[in-house]
Amino acid sequence: MDITHVQSSLVAPLGGAESYVLALASEQARRGDDVEIVTAWTDPGTVERARRAGVRVRRVRVRRPYRPDQHGGGAGAKLLFHALDLIGAVAPTPLIRDVQHPGRVVHVHRFQGLGAQVLRARHCPVVHTAHDYCLVDTTSTTIRDGREADHLGAVQRLRARAIWRAARRADILVFPSERTLARHRALGMPGDGVEQRVLPHGWPAPAASPSPVVPPARPRFVFLGKLQATKGIALLLDAWALLDIDAELVIAGDGPERPAVERAAASGLLTYAGWVDGEDKSRLIASATALVFPSLWPETFGLVIAESLLLGRPVVATPQAAGSFVRDGENGLVTTDAGPRGLADALRRVAVDADLRARLARGAAASAAALDFGTHVERLAAVYADARESFLRRR
Repeated sequence: MDITHVQSSLVAPLGGAESYVLALASEQARRGDDVEIVTAWTDPGTVERARRAGVRVRRVRVRRPYRPDQHGGGAGAKLLFHALDLIGAVAPTPLIRDVQHPGRVVHVHRFQGLGAQVLRARHCPVVHTAHDYCLVDTTSTTIRDGREADHLGAVQRLRARAIWRAARRADILVFPSERTLARHRALGMPGDGVEQRVLPHGWPAPAASPSPVVPPARPRFVFLGKLQATKGIALLLDAWALLDIDAELVIAGDGPERPAVERAAASGLLTYAGWVDGEDKSRLIASATALVFPSLWPETFGLVIAESLLLGRPVVATPQAAGSFVRDGENGLVTTDAGPRGLADALRRVAVDADLRARLARGAAASAAALDFGTHVERLAAVYADARESFLRRR
C-alpha cells in the first residue's frame, strides 16, 4: 500500500502525536508499504531517523507566522495563523496537489498550520485521526481558565463550522477513544456527514534491556513530557510540596514551565533530568515506582501512559489524563479531582502501601496486551481499505 502521512510539524523533541506518526510510518514501512511523511517543519535529525526506518520525509512550503506548537508571538500573528487555516478550509490551495496523489492513501494527523484543505478527499482516500481537539477549538485543548469548557463561544463555533466543510469531505474520521469522540460531539461536531470511528491507539513494546531495572525500595515517582501548563506541572509541584513522606520525584522534559521545575530542583524538592528519549526514557520509567501524569486537559491518548503500562509500571493520573487506560485501583490510581490535595493523597497512598504498589504493578503489566501495536496497525490497514472503497463510491 502507498501511504502519505500528513503532520504539520515534525521537530525534535517529538511530542506524543509526532512520535506516534513516526512509529506508525516506521512499522508500515517495515511491513512493505511505501510510506512518506509530509510536513511543513522538521529537522535533519528527525529526517535521518525516519530514513533509517525506510520512511521518506518531504517538506512542503506554507506561509505561516509560526509553527503550530509555538503558539504565536502576539494577537496579530495568531489571527493571521488561524485565518490562513480557515481559508484553507473553504478554498482550494496548492498544498492539496502536493499531498494527494492518485493511488495513495492520505492519513492526516494534524492540519493546523497547513490548512483544513488537506482533509478533503479530492484525488485519493483521506483518513483523519483526531489527536487533539483542533476540529472544534483553536487551542486544541478545549480548556478555558484551567477547566474543561462546556461551550467555546460563538467565534469558535463559526470556525468549527468552516473547518467542518473540509472535514466532512474526508472518507473516515478516527478517534482514539469514545471519550474523545463524545467530547467533539458535545462541543458541536456533527454526528453525520462522514464516517466516524473509534480506534484505540497502540504503542510498540520497548526493547528488553540487557540489564533489567528494578524499582527502588524508596518510592520514586516520575513525570515525563512537555513542561507546559496544560500538562499539570504547577499542579504536580504544589501537590509534591504538600507531601511529608520519604519518596523521590523525578521530572523529565522541556518547555515553558522549565524554570519553575529548575527552581524546585535547586531547592532540593525534586530531581530534574532534562529531556530524555529512547532507551533512556524507558529506563527512567522502569526505575519508577509509578508514573505520575497530572494533565489538566482531556487527553486523547496519553502516550507516556502507554509506555509506562508496557513496562509494567502503574500510573497516578488526574481524571482528565486517565482516559480509558488508567483504571483506578487496578493498574493505577485516578485522583478524586485535579487539585493539589487530591493528587497528593493519591501519591501518598502509593508511597506508603507496599501491597497496593504490588497489586497496581501486576495490573499495569496485564494492561499491556490492549496496547499491542501490531494489532493496531492491522486495524488501521482495514480502515484504509474501507476509506478507499468510500472514496471510489464518492467518485
